[in-house]
Amino acid sequence: MIGRSHIGERYGLHARGAFLALAAAAIAVAPLHPQAPATLPAGDQVLDVISSGEWHRAHWGIDVRDAATGEAVFSYNAERLFVPASNLKLVVAAAAAHLLGADYRYPTSFFASGPLEAGALRGDLIVRGTGDPNFSGRFDRPMTADLEAFADSLLARGMKRIEGGVVADVSHWKDEPLHTDWEHYDLNWWYAAPTGPLGFNDNAIDFTIRPGPPGAPARITWRPQVGVFVFANRTRTVPAGGEATWDFARVPGTDTIYAYGDVPADARVQTEHFAVLDPGTYFATAFLHILREKGIEVGDSEVRVVREPAEVALAASERIFTYWSRPLTDVIGPILLRSQNWFAEQLLKTLGRELRSEGSWNAGLEVERSYLRDEVGLDTLSFRLRDASGLSAGNLVTPAAITRLLAHLHGTKAGEVVRDALPVSASSEGSLRSRLLDLPGRVRAKTGHIRNVDSLSGYVESDSGRTLAFSVIVNGTPLASARTRDAIDRVVRILAGM
Repeated sequence: MIGRSHIGERYGLHARGAFLALAAAAIAVAPLHPQAPATLPAGDQVLDVISSGEWHRAHWGIDVRDAATGEAVFSYNAERLFVPASNLKLVVAAAAAHLLGADYRYPTSFFASGPLEAGALRGDLIVRGTGDPNFSGRFDRPMTADLEAFADSLLARGMKRIEGGVVADVSHWKDEPLHTDWEHYDLNWWYAAPTGPLGFNDNAIDFTIRPGPPGAPARITWRPQVGVFVFANRTRTVPAGGEATWDFARVPGTDTIYAYGDVPADARVQTEHFAVLDPGTYFATAFLHILREKGIEVGDSEVRVVREPAEVALAASERIFTYWSRPLTDVIGPILLRSQNWFAEQLLKTLGRELRSEGSWNAGLEVERSYLRDEVGLDTLSFRLRDASGLSAGNLVTPAAITRLLAHLHGTKAGEVVRDALPVSASSEGSLRSRLLDLPGRVRAKTGHIRNVDSLSGYVESDSGRTLAFSVIVNGTPLASARTRDAIDRVVRILAGM
């Protein structure tokens, strides 16, 4: 099947991503150098794992250090550059926790371009976003709960009719919704959804696919029911046991989405999350729908999106109210626990806007680089940053840089935010929930996977009572990701036994 079921759910495991393009010479295997005699047996065990017959063609990078002291324990290719995949999310989470603080909140403001008279707004309703990613059903609530609360607030202020329309003001950030590094196919899906100051439901449409009668199209429904796209169902239900070939695609540059291919009659029900084309339009259209459901008439059925500050005269508009988001901890949580790429990119541009006065990838990455250089004390040649999520294969980092970051965070307030958000081995949720079941609660680490890359970086509680910061990155593996993860987990078990 060509669908995304192997990626995991949007609120579950993280997505696969871009193709690895890295010369093997850049990460050639180097000898293992344990730092103390006591670690030599463990080092030999690690070497046995990574140099076994099925792994000798892969490129391994490992660094381990005492989290409390920063003292190196042992390393293998630790100063060489690797594609880190989602382990890179540790950087944006750490930088934001340190620079913005755990209580940072996003303001979303509502303005009226005219007076409110006798229940009628004589103008447009303008919504100005600053990047809040949490307008969704993520936290055990209907996906439209926030939008409904906004409409209720307008009703409480006596607004029964908007003579103009709904305007989404997305001028707070530079207008660059998609990253140039990301693969074309990935841009169709939630894990590479476009960024923006206003977004809704992770900027994705949730499609549910069920088999239909034999020979008929599959039954495909979607949420939310808002008119931001045109859909064509070109699928076919084939006999039970047949090959699943179905997939979704977009007519390039348009809002036309189509499904195609075969769906076996015995296929299980699946939900896929297809990225929208324009986040501002999506938010405003969903809000317009809710306003009308709540009984507020809106004169203009077409929403507008303004992308430059000069396009909307907020100085001449009256602020109705401002909604303050959930705290930063509820943004970092999905980034680390669920590996939500879109949240990571939203947070990166927030850093750019807050620290460099520009909501852009370039500004956000410069904030990250400065944090790693000036606060953590890393050599700038030990990392190359292209995005926040790790979806780009152009990202490079050394395992030693990651463990130095983890050791730096240990015992700090920012470190507590990061540590509390990390997946925990054998827990009930998160991307480690089915891994390292024999070490329940002893491993807190960020998983990572894009094509030909698997990684795991975080903390492990050893038998000796030490907390070890570790980073294990595998590039160029010829084996299935599940087998690579098993080998990484074998290495972590060795570390736990130290």
